[in-house]
Amino acid sequence: MAVQSSSPVSGSVGYDDYAEDDDRGYGWIVFAGVLLLLLGTLNFIEGFAAIGNAHFFTANAHYITGSLNTWGWVVLCIGVIQWLVGVGVFVKNQFSRWVGVVVLAANSIAQLLMIPAYPFWSLSIFALDILAIYGLIAYGKRISSARRLARQVTHRQLAG
Repeated sequence: MAVQSSSPVSGSVGYDDYAEDDDRGYGWIVFAGVLLLLLGTLNFIEGFAAIGNAHFFTANAHYITGSLNTWGWVVLCIGVIQWLVGVGVFVKNQFSRWVGVVVLAANSIAQLLMIPAYPFWSLSIFALDILAIYGLIAYGKRISSARRLARQVTHRQLAG
């Protein structure tokens, strides 16, 4: 008994099949950029609160190194850098992608070292850092291809 297919299979693959694959990663890049802006803002607020010894942090916490005030300054500086890098990702700057990976990795370590101050918050920020790092590393190549595509479209519009 032979089984036959009712629809013929085409041997050629169109360009549209590959274009869909290129569009797949842009969502992760936008997500990583939004997370960088969000994390930068949250870290700025958390750092400012830690410098001022706000009462919502755990009292009498013992840190591996430094104090709540020290980690407040560290997180505040990281937050400002994250916000600037987030803007750079939306401007499609490839250098911002790699700086973002380094800053997110530094923030994830800083958040793990701040666990004694506010455990659940630090672990939540750590998880968001890891998601943003994944987006920038796995799909960050799309940043440069989007810029190249925008340049080509602009040149075509000017020429024609």
